[in-house]
Amino acid sequence: MNQSFYVINAEEKSQILNRLATFIHEPVEKVEELYPVWEAIILGSLLKLVRNRIRYNALYNFILQKPAPTSDIEAFLSVEGGVYNIENIARFGEGMMGILIPDKKSAIAMLLSREMGAKSSSILKGLTLFFGIYGYQIKQEAYSSLRDWKAYGEYFTGLKQQFFVLCPSHIQYNVSEILLLSDILRVDTGALLTYSDDQEPLKEGGVLQNLTLNTFIYMLIILILGAGVIWYTNFRSTETEEVVSDTEEIIPIDSLNKLNDSLTRAVLDSTKMRADSLTSLVWPKGKPFDIPKSSVIVGMHRYLSDSTQTEPIELLASELVFDEQSDLLDEPLDYVFKRAAEGLNRYKGVTLNIIVQSGKGDRASLKRGFVIKNRLVGEGLSPSRVEVKTGTQNGVIFNLSKSDILK
Repeated sequence: MNQSFYVINAEEKSQILNRLATFIHEPVEKVEELYPVWEAIILGSLLKLVRNRIRYNALYNFILQKPAPTSDIEAFLSVEGGVYNIENIARFGEGMMGILIPDKKSAIAMLLSREMGAKSSSILKGLTLFFGIYGYQIKQEAYSSLRDWKAYGEYFTGLKQQFFVLCPSHIQYNVSEILLLSDILRVDTGALLTYSDDQEPLKEGGVLQNLTLNTFIYMLIILILGAGVIWYTNFRSTETEEVVSDTEEIIPIDSLNKLNDSLTRAVLDSTKMRADSLTSLVWPKGKPFDIPKSSVIVGMHRYLSDSTQTEPIELLASELVFDEQSDLLDEPLDYVFKRAAEGLNRYKGVTLNIIVQSGKGDRASLKRGFVIKNRLVGEGLSPSRVEVKTGTQNGVIFNLSKSDILK
């Protein structure tokens, strides 16, 4: 059974094109050209979750916990329009983007700006809005594909051909590369359809024929090069070898010794630097792992494993640094969330309050806090054990407290 993917259906499209154009400051014709591309990008980001359980869990928990601006979206999509706050929809969409394409937004904006002649800021605004609308659809329609990872994979694998329907042929390759889709789509991204609008599309079977021809050419080139290397190695004249040997520069033994000593010192220095900056820890019934000595995980490990320490503790997570514009993490720092979730899952009676002060107000602070919480939930930590609050001290504080049972 053929399945279709869309964020804006045909009925809604006709009534909201002007609203979209006003929001992103682009002509209606340009919006109409861009909207299937936005849908293709959302579909591509969802396809990646077929092989990424952690990010799938983060999306599931986001949809489960984050309230959608339902009244604003319904008014925006309605025939009459009504009263709506489009910024609320965009903020909800930013949360979706933070999970699905956290590090791809700039590359996508630059590509579409160059290939489709729209401002990159307009492209991002429209994409953010589409992500918000699609997140609302997931909450409202409760797709069976989101109930478990296997069902999710089966559902979206059946939709993968829609990527080629939605995404214009001349940017399919680049969008696929940015979203890292080649393994999901199971095609050679170099062989994606790239004919222009004024060229005749390939006939049935044409893609296979082209691939076969390209493969044959590549194999022929490799065989020729391989034959040349074999001939040069095995059949060149001994006279040539003698000339080469006479002109080769001989490296003195003392120079080789000095080089060897330098390499040995470099290895020893590298080992010493690593030992000086890292420490080895292990959670109960877990495997040892190395962690930077300055990491918040070191203090967390000390607190959790010390049964005599019963009072709550506040630890500064100095390695969690956020971008001032997007309020997303500058670096992934996967080890922080992985090791923190491991430790907290070993000590079930400990709760975590994430206290954040962005210096930009409560909204930005809470957004940063929920980014951290979603990452921890994505690593398998129960959402009920993590709270997000705003604080007075700039940065991120992990406030840990043990239950009365542990005390």
